[in-house]
Amino acid sequence: MKIRSILAAGVAASVAVVLAGCTGGGAPQSGGSTDGEITGNITFQTWSLKNDKFTPYFEDVIAAFEKEHEGVKVNWIDQPADGYEDKILQQAESGELPDVVNLPPEFAAELAKVGQLVDLKKDSEVLGDYVEGGVEGYSYDGLEGTYAFPWYLGTNLNYWNMELLGKAGITAPPADFATTLDDADKLAAAGVQTMSDIPDVKALQWMVSDMGGEYPFQKDGEFVFDTPEAEKIIERYAALYKAGGVSPEALQGAGEANNNVNNFNKGTVAWTTAGPNYIDKNLAVNAPTLLPNVKVSGGFGDAPLFLQGIGVSSQSKNAATALAFAEFVTNTPNQIEFVKLAAGFFPGTKEANADPSKFAETAQNPEQAEATKYAAEQMDAARIPGAPGFTEAMNTYAKQQIALAVRGDISAKEALTKGQDYANENVTE
Repeated sequence: MKIRSILAAGVAASVAVVLAGCTGGGAPQSGGSTDGEITGNITFQTWSLKNDKFTPYFEDVIAAFEKEHEGVKVNWIDQPADGYEDKILQQAESGELPDVVNLPPEFAAELAKVGQLVDLKKDSEVLGDYVEGGVEGYSYDGLEGTYAFPWYLGTNLNYWNMELLGKAGITAPPADFATTLDDADKLAAAGVQTMSDIPDVKALQWMVSDMGGEYPFQKDGEFVFDTPEAEKIIERYAALYKAGGVSPEALQGAGEANNNVNNFNKGTVAWTTAGPNYIDKNLAVNAPTLLPNVKVSGGFGDAPLFLQGIGVSSQSKNAATALAFAEFVTNTPNQIEFVKLAAGFFPGTKEANADPSKFAETAQNPEQAEATKYAAEQMDAARIPGAPGFTEAMNTYAKQQIALAVRGDISAKEALTKGQDYANENVTE
């Protein structure tokens, strides 16, 4: 199972436009009080999770909730992976948004702006149980509340080829990104490539943060990722490229999914980032001879957070029941059971992440167990990269410009300015 991608900003913006037209631009009144009696029928919608692996789990969760609350009936529906955005648009436009619904942060933001989701900061007493980064992921500029419970989460870790590091006398993974850059200089002098990829502007967020700087990314509705700190990092990459420290494939595949991992698996570069289940699920399968040489360490800076959540419709006629079920399906015991099935992902509560042995698969390789531990430790500090409205098309264009700068065709300043201008010119109002 892959983490669901953040919904396209163009679609999300169209939802906002349509719903604003339907509601007059204001927040619609709630269909019922979340303080009411827990009774009646509700509909629960997931995204491509009704299958042999997950169906028994959801059936058990629903049965347990219905047993606990006499008179409640939960109708579970599931939408296919393709076209989910359009389906949510149709449901919201027609006033048929499910009572409890699986939403990624970007789409939840647009629904929240027009009052379609319950404010959990105001109405839920258990919001403090969830990881801080996940809660922040469903809290938006210009809105005071939080609009979904963090449900299943992912992040990135660092992976190192220790045999290659050893060629420059480096015996332990670098402790931070600044040290990584310095070690990359040493490795380049020894004829070793360190960089399996070049940074996009989302990666620049954690790079700048780990070096002690600030990278606001967005301010007053404008993208502002063209900063001196970011330029210096790109300039370091350009110097490393000239010295042989950046894999040529990093430039050739700029913007391609998994380009960095594919390069690392060749055994010719010393560093990559990847998800927590990379050792057992990818490396052991695709490059098993590298296993003895690879060591994992925690992510640098504000490690990226990949996030799915559960929101509650403000139009629910049984809002108290909908809120209670959303809390139930995302509580610690149920989240633990869910991520046991969703290998490589992590639960959305602090308590669940405190002991990953309760949900992690038995590691086939010792370093996989280390990866799981590091991921759980950083889950609360991880943050969603980018900013609301920043699309993959914007990110890809900016990365392509950064590739030109690393190759020496344009300056770092020009690359970031062009990427920033493109993003601001293509925001869908």
